[in-house]
Amino acid sequence: MEKNIPYDQLQTHAPHNTQVYPNLHQPQPILAQPLITQAPPNVLGGVPSMATCPSCGVRRETKVEFEPSTKTHLLALLICMVGGICCCCIPYWTNSCQSAKHTCSSCGAYVGTYKN
Repeated sequence: MEKNIPYDQLQTHAPHNTQVYPNLHQPQPILAQPLITQAPPNVLGGVPSMATCPSCGVRRETKVEFEPSTKTHLLALLICMVGGICCCCIPYWTNSCQSAKHTCSSCGAYVGTYKN
């Protein structure tokens, strides 16, 4: 290895690098990307509605079961305190005072709850 060689001489002594480039005019393969479709969001209410099941992935109308919630118990207690002991079970009979539990109609999996 040589030392103290001026910069001008280094360039003249360097070998010429020749690079081989691939044929740029060759047809390149076209890669197709998969089409991703997203289901609309589940909008649940007090009635059966269209929803996508998180378990089986089927989009169908849900089954609705009503179950008492904290609101139901508080309304029954309020009616009882006001003096209507015989009317305190009305919140348990009306669906508007209970939560609607939605399940998949095909596999029975839990989809969501709508709280009135």
